[in-house]
Order: sequence, then C-alpha cells, then structure tokens
Amino acid sequence: MKKNIIGAFVLKGASIIISFVAVPMTLGYLTSFEYGVWLTLSSILHWLDFFDVGLANGLRNKLTESIAKEDFHIGQIYVSTTFCFLFLITGVAFILFLIANSYLNWDVILNTLDNPIPHLNEIVLIVFAMCCMSFMMKTVGIIYVSFQKPVINNLISFIGQFLSLVILYVLTLTTDGNLGSVAIAFSACPLLVYILAYPYTFGYKYKQLAPSFKYVDFKYAKSLVGLGIKFFVIQIACLILFTTSNLIITQLFSPNEVTPYNLAFKYISSVHMLFVIIQTPLWSAITDAFARKDYLWIGRAISRQLRIWTLCSLGIVLLICLKSFVFHIWIGDKLEIPYSLVVILGLYHIFFMLSMVFGAFANGTGRLKVQLYAAIAQSVLYIPLAIFLSKPFGLNGIALALMLVSLIPAIAQGRDYYIAIKQLKNNY
Repeated sequence: MKKNIIGAFVLKGASIIISFVAVPMTLGYLTSFEYGVWLTLSSILHWLDFFDVGLANGLRNKLTESIAKEDFHIGQIYVSTTFCFLFLITGVAFILFLIANSYLNWDVILNTLDNPIPHLNEIVLIVFAMCCMSFMMKTVGIIYVSFQKPVINNLISFIGQFLSLVILYVLTLTTDGNLGSVAIAFSACPLLVYILAYPYTFGYKYKQLAPSFKYVDFKYAKSLVGLGIKFFVIQIACLILFTTSNLIITQLFSPNEVTPYNLAFKYISSVHMLFVIIQTPLWSAITDAFARKDYLWIGRAISRQLRIWTLCSLGIVLLICLKSFVFHIWIGDKLEIPYSLVVILGLYHIFFMLSMVFGAFANGTGRLKVQLYAAIAQSVLYIPLAIFLSKPFGLNGIALALMLVSLIPAIAQGRDYYIAIKQLKNNY
C-alpha cells in the first residue's frame, strides 16, 4: 500500500496538473459555450462506463480472492468470462446507439439550438464508438488493481491524459477552434494507451490470466454478476449524481453555466483526488485481509484513513480561503466563479470523502446492502431536489442538493462499519 500510495502521489499529482493546464488551453481553443457543450457531452457519454452491470468491480473482488489463494486458473476463468460479457454488452450498446442516433437531435439535448454545433451527431457517434472500446479495454487496469498495484493503472491513465494534452497543444498551434477535434483527442488517446497495454499485460506480465474463449465459463458468471449487480445499482446512483448535474444546468440555464460550475468542482476536487490516491489501494487490501480473517488490520487501516480524511478536509478549507488568488492565476479574468459555489462544493467533497472511507470496507468485504440503499436514496432525491433548489439559488442550488444527499451514505455507511467491525472481531 505504501509503495502504491507514493507512486500514485507522483502520477496523480502530475494528472492533476495536466487537468488544470488543459482547462485554460481548452478555453483558449474553444469558446466558453463550446467548452460547456463538451463537458456536458462527455458527462453523458460517461454513462457508458457504468453499464458493465458491475462486472469490473465484481471481477476486482473475485480476482483478488483468487490471487490471495494462488488459484490462477479460477482467476483466468473470471477474467475471460468478464471480457466475454463486456464484449457482448459493448456490441449491443453500439448497435442500439447507431440506430437511435439517427433519430436523436443533439442540439435539443445539449440546448444548442440558438448556437448550433456543426456535425454534432457525427461527433457524438465517433466519440461513443471510442467510449465503447475503452469501456471494454479498461478491464486491463483491473488486473493490476487486483494484484494490489493500482499505481500501474494510474500510470496507464496518466499516459492517456498526457497524450491528450499534447494533441490539444498541437491543435491550438495548427487549427482553429473545433469541438470535434477536442472530443476525438480526449477520447482516442486513453483508448490507444489501453490497447498498447493489453499485449504487455496478458502476453508478458500476467500470462496466467490471459483471457481466452476456451476459459469462458458462464457458471462462474453468477458469482461475478451476483456481486456485480449490487455494484451496478450503486454505480447507477453515482451516475445520476456525478453526470446529470451538467445536463440539469444545461437545460435549466445554458451550456455557458456548465463551465463555472465545473471549474469550481475541479478546483475543490484536487484535494479529493489526492485522497483517492491514498484510498485506492485500500479496497483490494481489505479484500485480501478479509479473506485471511485479519480483522484487526482492517480496523487499524480504517482508523488511519479517518485521520487522513481530517487532514484532507482541512486542505479543502484552505483551498476555499485561497479561491480568489488561485483562480486569478489559473484562468485570469475570463470567468467569475461565485465564492458561495466553492464553499458548498467544498462541503460536498468533505462528506463524500468520509463516505469513501467506510465505502472501502463495504466494497472490500462485499457488505453492500447499506451502501446500496443509501445510493438509491441519493439517486431518488437528487434530481428533484436540484431542480427545486435551483429556482431560488441558481447554480448554488444544484451544488447544495449534491451536498445534502452526500450526507446519506456518510452517516449510513459509517454506522454500518462500526456495527460490522465489532461483530467480526467478537466472532473471531
């Protein structure tokens, strides 16, 4: 865990820098309106990542258990079966979208009728195709995470981000602003890196887990899907929370308003991203410790994470205080970001990070019932609450709704963790 955290700090830190550098570069290449359209479009297409029926997370747990028991044959069956399922899901999704796209009016969906984007339907189709391929290929990263080497998965993501930034920089020097070029650059580069990582992973590093049709066994799919369905429902709830905000803002206000909301979100989430670095190895480590019945280690690990959460929360408070200074350096006077919006999103991230601490225990042990109910409650409440609060508070109302529903899993999962860890220690 320590080695992965140190490596991830370097890579994620570099990724944060890249993501911040990409904002003014993209804003210089596109208009604020076009940038808002791209943010909304990318968040909609991000929905595809969640339609693996939770298979990736199911594989993560089952493969980690197989590795802990050194049963690589079963691990290969799980990997092969997962790839087969994802291939089928991806193929069906693309065919259905190909048919539906000819009937969809993306100018209406993205509220661009007054300022239409040329070839918008074609851009969406190309990006969707790339997202479909990335959707399946991201399973490569799960292999490294299952071996408790998430830093390698971080490296793959970082290279994709860096390549996207390089292509974007070349575009700013050689072409006029074009939304299609930006969309393809940010979609194609990560996919290319995953494609290159595939033969290294299964042809050299982990040959014993290389997927093959002869190892596809649907009787093992039940354990993958059974656990995966719970993860899937939780993912859908997260999908509603994390990707509908842009669409709600676009429809209620304008794509222009998506930009300040996302910049405020990105600014505060820099601390959250650092917390994720520390948090990422914990899930698989807990699965490993749970398989070995090392409950004392799990308790100590969660206690350490709570101390780190406290420090990160103080870091968010510091960012709130430095908001004006940092935004002036970052984007200059291009946009005005409301201070109140940054404060509300700061509170949201504090509560969300707390739920992540207890969520790592739930995910690692497969104890998902409380997390499942909390996620459903969040998804049911968020959209009507966001619409209701947006009327008197505007953008702040969207953020306020997000912050309020984030309290649900933080409280529910925290209570469930303390009940569960006490029972496990007493029974052991």
